[in-house]
Amino acid sequence: MGPRAVLLAVCLAILAVSLCSGQDSSMFVVPEHTPEPAFTLLDIYGRTVSSKDFAGRVAVVSFGATWCASCVSELKSLERLQARFPNDLLVYFVALDGRGEKDVKQFIDKHGFRVATLTDPRMAVAHEHGVRWVPVTIVVDRNGVMVARAIGPREWDGKQAVDLVQSLMKR
Repeated sequence: MGPRAVLLAVCLAILAVSLCSGQDSSMFVVPEHTPEPAFTLLDIYGRTVSSKDFAGRVAVVSFGATWCASCVSELKSLERLQARFPNDLLVYFVALDGRGEKDVKQFIDKHGFRVATLTDPRMAVAHEHGVRWVPVTIVVDRNGVMVARAIGPREWDGKQAVDLVQSLMKR
């Protein structure tokens, strides 16, 4: 392997580690202001969930996979965030697992997760949301606008997330 190939391999390894590590910056989420793309997905019970269901509510949509350890590490904190705001907040885990709901439902049930889970095995909705790696979590305001994006795992029941959600609920 030549020096350029070694340098490229080292740079890619550093990039991969930085993208996959936890909160890799002091910023909890990156602000944005983009209308959320309309979508419809199935949940793990075969029911249809549409982004239209978000109307008038704040939503936290976490794109990940059951094979991704850092994605799975967020699920309990997402559940606790949902439990804190049961009437005003929607929280979804969108599993990008290639075999879809069959594998995802079994995983969710086996580990006792209670977060609402949708499946996007072809990653079509993930791509429409600009998701290129996992986990990525999008926060949507009451008007259907994506207002924040977190790349990498976060503690969704921590102070920063709770403050963000509360500020959006006041609008």
